[in-house]
Amino acid sequence: MKTSFKWKKVTAKAGYSAKTVMYVMLGVFILTSVLNTLNREKASQSNVFITLKQQPLGQIFLCILVIGLACYALWRWLQIFIEDKSEDDSLFIHIINKLFFFVSGAFYFAAAYAGGKTLLEIQSSSSSRGNSKEVSEYLLQYEWGLMVVAAIGVCILIFAVVQFKHAYTTDFLEKFSLSSLSQRIKKCVTVTGRLGYTARGVIYSLVGGFFILAALLSNPSEAGGLQKALETLMKQPFGPYIIAAVGVGFIMFGLYCALEAKYRKVE
Repeated sequence: MKTSFKWKKVTAKAGYSAKTVMYVMLGVFILTSVLNTLNREKASQSNVFITLKQQPLGQIFLCILVIGLACYALWRWLQIFIEDKSEDDSLFIHIINKLFFFVSGAFYFAAAYAGGKTLLEIQSSSSSRGNSKEVSEYLLQYEWGLMVVAAIGVCILIFAVVQFKHAYTTDFLEKFSLSSLSQRIKKCVTVTGRLGYTARGVIYSLVGGFFILAALLSNPSEAGGLQKALETLMKQPFGPYIIAAVGVGFIMFGLYCALEAKYRKVE
């Protein structure tokens, strides 16, 4: 039992540490893109991996990051089986939580796979926006594809609402043993968590909207990921400032993940 717990704890901590690196680097790229007249090509997951690989000992660091992302995916899938139903949650909410663990695990496994391809120099010309377009383009070939693309958009929007909920209610604090934390650490967890979840909520709201718009217009080019979200924000009043705020939010979420790696409860 003790060995099993230790293995789960190491897996979780490795995963949250990997998320720290990925989100901090994404946030830095977003801020850099504002300073460089929004060179949006830098603000993508693939460029996180490429940039990391180009650093001294980059291949070693990228390999560690890929392993960490894979560990986080494994941890999410483990939570499907080890997380018990809360007394306050209905059966429907419990099932939704399990589904979220599965989808989250799949997302980070895909990120680990993309990092592994970069490590092995199997380069892909598709950006995150291109990948989203390819998915919607494939699905829209079929009559049922419209419903699937719309459903993907709705699911992403629901996920965005959950991010805003976390930011507003600070229910993420339940993941920590607050009684064992100092006031300074509690404050850091609260601030970084709120800012980070808000930034994620903004981006996921836009991405979900893109998929729904692609379904409504039967136009796969309307779908998009982080880069298209940044382009859309840039067109708004005070766009560069909004993007800079999102970049700071991503960095804050990365720091929040670091606090999770250090202080989160693993049961």
